[in-house]
Amino acid sequence: MLHIAGTMGRSSFFRYAVTRPYPNRWLTPVAIVGLIVFTILFSLLNFVTTGYTLVAQETSNPNRTISDTVWKRHWPSWITKNVQPKCSAADISVGSKLFTNQTALTYTLTDVWRPSTGGAGGAGTTDGITPTLSYNYNILENCTVNFIDIDISSADRTATQYAYTQYGAVVHTYATCSIVSPNGTLNVNLTQEYDYVPPGVSFANMYQFLGTSFLSRNKTERSSLYWGESIMSMYWANTTNAMQRIRANQTGDGNVGISKGMLYFYPNDNEQIDNITLPSFFNVDYRFLVDEGQGNITVIRPETYGSHEDFTSVPYLLENQTYPNIWESADILAKAAYSTVLTDLGYVNSTTNMLLHEDYVRYFTANFSEIKRNIENAYPGPSERSYAAERSGPLGTTPSVFATRYVCSVPQRKPAGSIFVSVLIADLVMLHAVWFLFTSAIDLFSLRSKS
Repeated sequence: MLHIAGTMGRSSFFRYAVTRPYPNRWLTPVAIVGLIVFTILFSLLNFVTTGYTLVAQETSNPNRTISDTVWKRHWPSWITKNVQPKCSAADISVGSKLFTNQTALTYTLTDVWRPSTGGAGGAGTTDGITPTLSYNYNILENCTVNFIDIDISSADRTATQYAYTQYGAVVHTYATCSIVSPNGTLNVNLTQEYDYVPPGVSFANMYQFLGTSFLSRNKTERSSLYWGESIMSMYWANTTNAMQRIRANQTGDGNVGISKGMLYFYPNDNEQIDNITLPSFFNVDYRFLVDEGQGNITVIRPETYGSHEDFTSVPYLLENQTYPNIWESADILAKAAYSTVLTDLGYVNSTTNMLLHEDYVRYFTANFSEIKRNIENAYPGPSERSYAAERSGPLGTTPSVFATRYVCSVPQRKPAGSIFVSVLIADLVMLHAVWFLFTSAIDLFSLRSKS
């Protein structure tokens, strides 16, 4: 403590306090041990609180990024709250292209809505529909395929597409999934488009497996998706070839062939069918256009032949061989799309998914060799052999999430020199405070003992 001297000429301007040792012998070892213990504790505390800084980092799995940090497991959050890792949700706009962690098919996000307000575009209020999905690695739950439509066309295709096959088929699958978050449940509508010979296909790939529409394939780890792609491409080739043969027969007899068509497959609500091999699993509505020339277009629809109920029944169409008789191959193509989408979206417990049951996969691939002999230049794949003839991994799927990127703030250690200086300064300040409290307590104790 400094004091100003009363007489400037005979003494120093500054003074010091007179000190003497404490009479207690135990005080010295206690002070030394306490100094060591508090130095260690303060150094650890200051290292945790000042030795790290948050930096931005991109990740595809925010849950793993957060769980991998040591702070969450070993330190209380009130100490490390400023350096706890945090990840921001990804904002996915309606209309965005998406794929899942299964890395198979690509989807378009068409609607985001709250189920409590009704379906998107339906009876619910518009308050439940949002333009953006705030997504934070949520598992896709309760996914259902609502319907599948197949657009068949010969006209308006590129010459390269025509070289592969005279008819093309674009399969659209419409699905709905639920996403459960702390803010409640959201439903999302997804549309998947599959075209084995798309407009941008190269002529250089003629007579070989094209691998279009699927991002990746793995017959060992993702066997179900491997067979889903194989069945889809095989029956795409079979359906388009059947249309070509039917037109050849029509024109050979002097009749006009079909230029375009649409098949709309939807669940058979009249019967509860768990066996996807049955033709009655789906009903089908359809329109086929026949260009008679001079602006005259004939439309073939169920009512063209009779009652709507009869001629939207796949078994009835097959039994009567209704024109154009592509019902079996198109039905299997729709079922393959149905099952592949459910598998890619991670619907684990589906009893109607052909790709989760060996008997179903064996059934739908049994005639691969026969189909392969009756296709045009669009060679299917990745497998051209039946399930019984080719070894692959076990069938099944796992829960799916959308594959996107997240921005996270993660702790990163400062340079060693910076850590040393900051910890040293903080330790000195805290040790000085502890020493002051310690000596004040001892002084008070000594005064009370004397009195």
